[in-house]
Amino acid sequence: QNVLVVVSVFLRVPRVGVWNLPVMTTWGEHGPIPDGLECMVMMDDITEEDGNYVEYKCEPSGTWKPALMGKDVVLQLQNTQFKKWTDRVKETDCQAELKRLLTAGPPIWLSDPNALALPEGDTHISTLWFQDENMEVSAMLTGAVTGEEREKLWDDFRKFQIEGAAEEEEAEAQAAAEEGSK
Repeated sequence: QNVLVVVSVFLRVPRVGVWNLPVMTTWGEHGPIPDGLECMVMMDDITEEDGNYVEYKCEPSGTWKPALMGKDVVLQLQNTQFKKWTDRVKETDCQAELKRLLTAGPPIWLSDPNALALPEGDTHISTLWFQDENMEVSAMLTGAVTGEEREKLWDDFRKFQIEGAAEEEEAEAQAAAEEGSK
């Protein structure tokens, strides 16, 4: 349903002639690509010619924003963010980090506070749009789960925190007792 619209603007100015402004491409509700856009990760230019421009839809406002990352970085993040969260929960030896991770819960949607910033009042990114394919796709993370499955996973990880916290508290109490007996 999206229609590619090419807009070419000509301005006639008296005694100066015709100015030909650059062609600005828009894709229905998407685009144009902001001038000077650069990937915050790879430092590459983001251009129509490179086919690396991505927009993301913020919810619940429905606002589309330009990603400050190129397509390859966005896809990499989408494909790895959930697994990285689960790996961090399983491998951390820091109870404070574990508490922060578990307070937030298993991630569902792609996120990055800098390159994919959300406007005030929005909670998540629901959709990605890739300029080179003129295609909208879900921003759900690869491997992420929702509903009852997410709650079960979250509960399983919370049990891990409780077990780990008890072991850490016991070790701290033992160290304090040894210090006090000296």
